[in-house]
Amino acid sequence: MGSERSRLLEILKQTSYRESETASFHLASGILSKYYIDCKYLLSYPEARTILASLIFELIRDERTIDSIGGLELGAYPIATSVSDKIYTETGQVVRAFVVRKDRKKHGIETLIAGDGRMGDRVLVVDDVITSGSSAIQAIETVRQAGMTVDHVVALVDREESNGRKNIEARGVKFDALFSLTDLVNFDGHGDENADSDSGKKRAVRSQSSRSATIS
Repeated sequence: MGSERSRLLEILKQTSYRESETASFHLASGILSKYYIDCKYLLSYPEARTILASLIFELIRDERTIDSIGGLELGAYPIATSVSDKIYTETGQVVRAFVVRKDRKKHGIETLIAGDGRMGDRVLVVDDVITSGSSAIQAIETVRQAGMTVDHVVALVDREESNGRKNIEARGVKFDALFSLTDLVNFDGHGDENADSDSGKKRAVRSQSSRSATIS
């Protein structure tokens, strides 16, 4: 595994991952799970944002021109802006970043697209965590209704539950994730997320302060 990818996985597990012996974490998708991932903690750190932008840039660099990057509030926005910055730094190309609101504002301009997403744009949709894929799908549908095109969704983590990948791909888009839940569970902090996978052992998350948040 590349050193950048290993480092990002290390930060992700240290800051944003918890597990329990029983399915006690209630997810936004409605299911209970033993595993909890809240990427807003990861995205609080500039090192993590820099690395994830680099990894996504490498993933999409050979694709056709992307005009803008966006996704559903809140988790997608720091990803979109980080990748936009990386593309500009590496190529000089201006790829605009925007966020998709969950609901229309009751004041000002009542649009679901916040930022400079334009009709006719070819859009990369990003997300933090995929379970059922509902957040990414809402972003895809909103972006398409605004007259933009979506061919690709990239997420930080695919929880491999509730058919998230299948549900997204059913919308006619390619789906990639930097990490899977399996990567997180098996990562031992030494650059090899597959350690002990054959024996079925699962590494416990490092001690963290108590926190709660809703994830998708």
